[in-house]
Amino acid sequence: MRVLFSCVGAYGHFRPLLPLARAFAAASHDVAFATSGAFAPQVEAAGFPLLPAGRSAQELFEQMKPYREHLETLPPAERRILGFARRFARLEAPAKLGPLHSAASAWKPDLIVFESADLAAPIVAASLGLPTVHQGFGRVVPIAILERAARETAALWREAGLTPEPLGGAFSGLYLDICPPSFETEPLPVGTRVLKLRPTHPADPGERLPAWVDGLDERPMVYVTLGTVFNDPSIFGVLLDALADVECNVVATIGRSGDPDALGPLPANAHVEQYISQSLLLPHCAATVGHGGSGSTLAALAEGVPLLLVPRGADQ
Repeated sequence: MRVLFSCVGAYGHFRPLLPLARAFAAASHDVAFATSGAFAPQVEAAGFPLLPAGRSAQELFEQMKPYREHLETLPPAERRILGFARRFARLEAPAKLGPLHSAASAWKPDLIVFESADLAAPIVAASLGLPTVHQGFGRVVPIAILERAARETAALWREAGLTPEPLGGAFSGLYLDICPPSFETEPLPVGTRVLKLRPTHPADPGERLPAWVDGLDERPMVYVTLGTVFNDPSIFGVLLDALADVECNVVATIGRSGDPDALGPLPANAHVEQYISQSLLLPHCAATVGHGGSGSTLAALAEGVPLLLVPRGADQ
């Protein structure tokens, strides 16, 4: 069987799909990912071929900048509804739809697996008569958000000669839920076919902890992360300074595009890297200071590591 995984080109949308993709590959199925061409290094490092489709995370970030200023003037409860629809329905979906349709038509998958922000994949699957599986990346995206996004993408369905499906086709097929039941806040639509999965966060082949980790003393380790999008250096400065007098070793990751030198002089107990696999680091940690993103929060919960959350945006 050929299985095409489709996602937005960002770590928080790509990495939750990896355990299932690797399970399919281990069972001798052909697996490929359809996402931004700029995300090719990450897809290939994980061991999969890439079918380029969709805008890069940096392009979307830049296109959202003017609108983000408007969002920050709104009550917090309204921001995610409008931000999700703008970024993923109005900007990402139209740009991805044509390339994804062409890629899927050429590669001929038997199944399309997509994540919650990929609003083009259900349209392409319906157009090609393919079954879909929708895997969440954390808590289920609230229905009010999906309703707004579906209104934005309805024209794309009609342009493809299709009747728009409820909620943009998000729950037309099987839904894979990786969120612990006690952590969920939104019920799924009645009649949704659901399969519960435990969230896992495997390292890529060949990944190792930095050599200096083995040389740290016996003080407890505190991991500091603000994810891969909202990682403002000034916020890291506040967090590292706050931990400077705590008897612990602090390990901070600032994202692959981040510059450790931008943080300036570091406290004596702080160590900064662009990226370290959470699955390798968290077993050594006594606590995590995080941004509340789905990946790092669920990974810490799965490892039993206490969390202090400093939300910065999106669904955090």
